[in-house]
Amino acid sequence: MAVDVSSVIRMFDYAHEVMSGEIVSGKYIKLACERFVNDAQREDWEWKFDAWQAARYINFIERICKHTRGDLAGNKFLLAPWQVFFVGQIFGWVAVDDSKRRRFTTAHLFVARKNGKSQLAAAIALAMAVLDNDGAPQLVTAATKRDQAREVFDEVCRGVKASVPLSKRFSVQRAEVKTPKNGVIKPLSSDANTLDGLNLNLAVVDEFHAMKNADLYRVLASSMGSRKSPLMLAITTAGFVPDGPCALFMRAGKDVLDNLKTNDRLLILPYEIDEGDAWDDVEAWKKSNPNLDVSISKEYMDTQCKNAKLYGSRSVTEFMVKHLNVFVGTEAVWIPDDDWMAESNCREVRVTHVIDEKTNKPVAYLGLDLAATDDISAIAICTGDEDKGWGIDMHYFLPERAVERRLDKDENTMYLQFKDLPNVHITKGNVTDYNVIRRIISGHYIVDGKVEYDKDNLMEKYLIKGVAYDRWNSLNLIRDLEGDGVPCDPYGQGFASMSFPSKEFEKAALNGKLVHGGDEVLRWMMGNVNLRYDPGGNIKPDKAKSGDKIDGVVSAIMSIGEALTFVEEDTGDFEFFMAVVGGDGV
Repeated sequence: MAVDVSSVIRMFDYAHEVMSGEIVSGKYIKLACERFVNDAQREDWEWKFDAWQAARYINFIERICKHTRGDLAGNKFLLAPWQVFFVGQIFGWVAVDDSKRRRFTTAHLFVARKNGKSQLAAAIALAMAVLDNDGAPQLVTAATKRDQAREVFDEVCRGVKASVPLSKRFSVQRAEVKTPKNGVIKPLSSDANTLDGLNLNLAVVDEFHAMKNADLYRVLASSMGSRKSPLMLAITTAGFVPDGPCALFMRAGKDVLDNLKTNDRLLILPYEIDEGDAWDDVEAWKKSNPNLDVSISKEYMDTQCKNAKLYGSRSVTEFMVKHLNVFVGTEAVWIPDDDWMAESNCREVRVTHVIDEKTNKPVAYLGLDLAATDDISAIAICTGDEDKGWGIDMHYFLPERAVERRLDKDENTMYLQFKDLPNVHITKGNVTDYNVIRRIISGHYIVDGKVEYDKDNLMEKYLIKGVAYDRWNSLNLIRDLEGDGVPCDPYGQGFASMSFPSKEFEKAALNGKLVHGGDEVLRWMMGNVNLRYDPGGNIKPDKAKSGDKIDGVVSAIMSIGEALTFVEEDTGDFEFFMAVVGGDGV
């Protein structure tokens, strides 16, 4: 049967215009276009690009499907160039020896809101139900919650009703759509009574970013084994779960585009702004919104941007996540990363040192945040003062098991990036070895039942005025440290103790007077912080609601609190007495 393949030319036009810079695009869309063009030129490979196959599905969508909402409702669904590029790749790449076996079994589309994701996914589902010609096809629209799963499903229903040819071949019912060849399209969520017995051709996973684990995704993917050309189609914006399955797949897909990993069966298009782009730059918006001025207007984006500037932190975060497709560790950024990483904050910490005249050591105040068992413990070393600025040096401790657990969950985990840093200490076993923390602070540690001493310790390097510690889970270590001569002060974790140093921490960071030297782990933790407020306007970091680990931030705030509240003991009378009796003083 003759098929008009002229639509496929638009795929190559789009790829070349992106690569040349004629179409403003982000780094990874450029790499995706390069991958397509390079693959199309490969020889002696198991896959080939079949323009006839690609054109069948593109033409079906553009000639049979209709817009269902807004000003375009009732008009033909003419695909934008980026949509042609996506659809054509899904269906155009086939095996050299079997044109019915498609290359891509997984396709991930990361694009900002209001760029037509749901309608495109619904059109793909309708095209597969007709053109795949598979017996009793099963197609599902899936999400964590049933209401979200119905978003694409309801679009399928509207699409069938809007198209005369489709309405003759499909039957829309309340909970499912009957397709040709005794097939069915239905919504499915992780809270469904049964996820067993599926034999899927297509699973559309909507708003993938909302999934805190990959259980539903795995169940759907495992149900496709008996189909020749199944498709796992994930469509999503970014979100607030930076260590969840969506972020994991995003990073893994980028590794493929960067040629760090190989996966010929994965198609990924991550439409997002690039690192270093200003969030209020109109040109940068085009990178995350390929449908700008089609389904989403510049006027709308400009209004949202102005509102974000007006209302500040939380609104800026929401704008970046929803409209620029940037993953953020918590729903409200406490201190924007641009301010945190300001040049004055990234200076060497020693510029804040205040030297004690007697000992010739920098004066320091420590904050100690201990993990319960198998997670991150942190020591913050605070130097300086309110006028000179605060310096924050960090040490982090975590057991091998904590790293292994993260690797099991995500092979690209932040822990893997941090574990070789000089201020990150990995201890053997399942729980953090507090003996290592003691050695870092006082130099004393136990080996085979004997106390040893390591001169490379914080007490030797600094004049430590006090170590602020949380009373919970610290009794044994604090007893040992006090026995070693370390001055330790219990430090409350309520608003009364944490609010004023938290506000000082914030003020210093925003004014370029919180010198952290660009600490990579602390920067990551800052992106996770969620603040808790009380009716009096007091604040403190909320570990329970934060996006991920914030132990380093908590210990840093405690160290500043220790510095602000420290009172030097009055030893004047004792020194006078010792001078009178001929002693050496203290």
